[in-house]
Amino acid sequence: MTRNEEYRQLLEQLDKTPPALEYTLQRAQTREKACRRKWRLLGVPAGSLAICFTAFVLLVNLFPTFAYACGGVPVLRELAKAVAWSPSLSAAVENQYVQPIRMSQTENGITATVEYVIVDQKQVNIFFTLEGEYAYLSADMPIFSPVQRCSVLGADFRQPPGTLLRFTLDYGEGNVPDGFTMTFPVFGEQSGEQNAPVPLERSYEEDLLSPEKEPEREMLAEFTFDLRFDPTYTDQGERISVQEEFTLDGQTLTVTEAEVYPTHVRIYVIGAEKNTAWLKGLEFYLEDEQGNRFEAISNGIVASGDKDTPANVSFRLESTYFSRSEHLTLHITGAEWLDKAHQRVEIDLNNQTAPWLPEGVELLEAKEYPDGWSLRFAVEEGIRRQPFSMTFYDENEQPHEMGSQGFSVLEGEDSALHIPLPDYHEDRVWLEAYYSRSTQEPQPVSIPIK
Repeated sequence: MTRNEEYRQLLEQLDKTPPALEYTLQRAQTREKACRRKWRLLGVPAGSLAICFTAFVLLVNLFPTFAYACGGVPVLRELAKAVAWSPSLSAAVENQYVQPIRMSQTENGITATVEYVIVDQKQVNIFFTLEGEYAYLSADMPIFSPVQRCSVLGADFRQPPGTLLRFTLDYGEGNVPDGFTMTFPVFGEQSGEQNAPVPLERSYEEDLLSPEKEPEREMLAEFTFDLRFDPTYTDQGERISVQEEFTLDGQTLTVTEAEVYPTHVRIYVIGAEKNTAWLKGLEFYLEDEQGNRFEAISNGIVASGDKDTPANVSFRLESTYFSRSEHLTLHITGAEWLDKAHQRVEIDLNNQTAPWLPEGVELLEAKEYPDGWSLRFAVEEGIRRQPFSMTFYDENEQPHEMGSQGFSVLEGEDSALHIPLPDYHEDRVWLEAYYSRSTQEPQPVSIPIK
């Protein structure tokens, strides 16, 4: 029996069980006594159950019979917990849209196991675990052969051994390949180990300008996995031609296409050449014929840009794929813009002034240090992204890189954005703005998608 067949058989068992729950507990207790020597029920905290959208997760945790049934897929429950943050991935798990892998390697006492993948035409989610005699284990971002033209995201990997971790590969113009080779190093940390603290005599601004070098980590192991994806999954997706023109805040836009995948939805929007601003962000949601709402993605890649302009042209929402909706309507409630006349912000560093700043941003201080200038801005609560890019320019339009930006947040107050200008000692600087303003629509703009 293959891993896919085993996985589906397990879920079929769980789907058939609920009508008989009147006597399930008694039956489960009897069976559990007979199997106690072979199986151990591993529970999850009650709080996690509230955010898991799959009935089988509840059954596995509440009844020993179902825990026994899960013996062949040992991290099934952990997978449900790992995707609870994502309605799209939770729906994929609930609908058996998972390719079991179970490939393990051991090196220097560290074991890496690729457990599952959730994959479609445009995205690969790789779930894996690290085991070893360490308090925490971390995996650096992988490299791929052949090279993959995609965005790669990773979760916070400084986790206790056995935690289900994730790499996400998101493809733009191209599609997910049949497979690739993935290589990543693993680092460990014993209990009580900490990075060296920043000396008290150094300010936060000074540390941003010239950060202290982190101590080199010792690589414990390096793992290489040859992954192949089932075409049943990589072929999944639907493209819908829309071609609906509309006006938003005086700008002419066209929804050209929608793409529906099991892991997400993409909406393509282009602006007219005559527009005075580039579209940078949308506040929107999809609604089906039953009134179900599918919100914009808030954790992960939310949009992708145009190659030739600062505009974003592809926007992401949670997937409608498993809802089997016959009708979908896009409702737009707001937008974020970059005015073409306001692509860069000129700042007079000595006088601490600027002719304009992105909406919700206020210059508080410009201070020169031996290692460069440091700028501090107040950022209104509710602004969810950095207003400036990591590149800044001098009066000759030569680019410079910041290396980092920092936020400090005080409860009940606006956030403070710290921007370092390392090795920069000019009187003026030009920052590259990500956006200039945002607008809210009193009535949503509604566009039929399907």
